[in-house]
Amino acid sequence: MAHFLYGDAEVFCLSCLADQAYLAQQQIFELPESVCNIAPAIERNGKVFLISKVLTRSDLDDNLSRVLLPKKHVLDNVSNFLTMKEWEDVNNTEEGIKVRTWVGDREEENGTHFKYWDKSLKSYLFYKHWIKLAKKHSLNIGDKLNVWGRRDPDTNELQFKFTFDKQ
Repeated sequence: MAHFLYGDAEVFCLSCLADQAYLAQQQIFELPESVCNIAPAIERNGKVFLISKVLTRSDLDDNLSRVLLPKKHVLDNVSNFLTMKEWEDVNNTEEGIKVRTWVGDREEENGTHFKYWDKSLKSYLFYKHWIKLAKKHSLNIGDKLNVWGRRDPDTNELQFKFTFDKQ
């Protein structure tokens, strides 16, 4: 069983609950949804869990080159992590925002873009370099994408860290 170390004794109970929520998200064991929903607010090692998604055929389609994200989860979790300016750019500009992207301990060469696609899909998505990243990490239909957010401690620049649960 994974266990995370916390230095502040006053948050021990919350830390244990966060560990349980994390393990439930990893499908190691089940907890009520209300417990799992606290995970986005829990910070570990400078990063905050934002969203996860099981990848579909369209998420890995070369011609589409984007991954759709569950709108409700983006509104509930990601919107609270972004600055007001970043959130406005995500929703109101054609390009959205470019985000430095990490997989494991390595920064991806090109990063990715995050935006709201208000045309036919009415959804949030990662695009630009997504398919290249998916191929590089041998992602398949059914694999789970987990997105963590963090801020550069010196510049406050937004960064996403992707982890993958392979099926």
